[in-house]
Amino acid sequence: MSKVATIKDVANALGVSTSTVSRILNGKNQSNTDLVEKVQAVAKELNYQVNTVARGLRTNKSGLIGIIVPDISDDFFASVFAGIEEVTEAEGYNLLICQSNERKDKEEQLVQQLIACNVEGLMISVTQETDSVDFLDNFASMGKKIVMFDRVIRQNTYPTIETNDYDGTYNAGKHLINNGSKNFLYLGLFENLENNRQRLQGYEDVLKESGLKLAGKAYVEEVQNTSNILDANWNASIDTVICYNDMIAAETLAYFNSKGILVPEQVSVCGFDNRPLCRYTQPPLTSVVQPTKRLGALTTHTLLGLINETDVNPMELENDLILRKSTR
Repeated sequence: MSKVATIKDVANALGVSTSTVSRILNGKNQSNTDLVEKVQAVAKELNYQVNTVARGLRTNKSGLIGIIVPDISDDFFASVFAGIEEVTEAEGYNLLICQSNERKDKEEQLVQQLIACNVEGLMISVTQETDSVDFLDNFASMGKKIVMFDRVIRQNTYPTIETNDYDGTYNAGKHLINNGSKNFLYLGLFENLENNRQRLQGYEDVLKESGLKLAGKAYVEEVQNTSNILDANWNASIDTVICYNDMIAAETLAYFNSKGILVPEQVSVCGFDNRPLCRYTQPPLTSVVQPTKRLGALTTHTLLGLINETDVNPMELENDLILRKSTR
């Protein structure tokens, strides 16, 4: 295996000092164009690579940003990543993407690993077990920046970027009530998630204003168990099932199809996120839009604003209801 070239190797090949080569390769000494061209040519010939880790330790500017999400296989986060990557590529940053697997202990471990990698900042969507973000304090005490997105803990410590979950479900509920829905079953994911509470509250408030209340609520925790939850909680008096996200809603549609229950003639089903699958379910799924790519882009712009010491403000994204054939 060939030896990795160093600045000293480049300097020796040209008969100049290592400090001269270092300044040129770091873009700090460009006045002697002939020497600059020679240094660059020899560096390329010797396959010299900049040691970004060493540079980052010296300057605290590693060009690395960490991101922690509960599940990287979730297409919701895949869409968020697209918005994040678009901004980081344009700004010259690289991403270290980590998965917490819905475990707070794993989340805390990943933060320590990202510290060791000398990331400049962190974007995080917390696990269903996370009830405090005190574990981020050490990271922040080192001068590193943090932005929370989608799943957040509101402690007024770190900026948050999130969709207006409450308004999304309030408006969806109003539409459903106006079109004849009266008896609602809510299917959540994890009861303690802040965005779950906001989505549930939006539905509850609009029902209350209409003199109605939820017929029931339940939490699936594992999406593939949706059919079991419906077996235990659905009955023929329920005319609308409102879901925390599209994955639960898609499983709900599959359940009704398997039972010969007509959607939307006998029961309406509404999701949340407006994932691509909504167009392909049977019937196509009505869903509240989350602008996921924009969510990722705004989260990244906010983090880079903190890193570069420009003004940033917490922000909520507005959403809309996309009507398809799963609701009346």
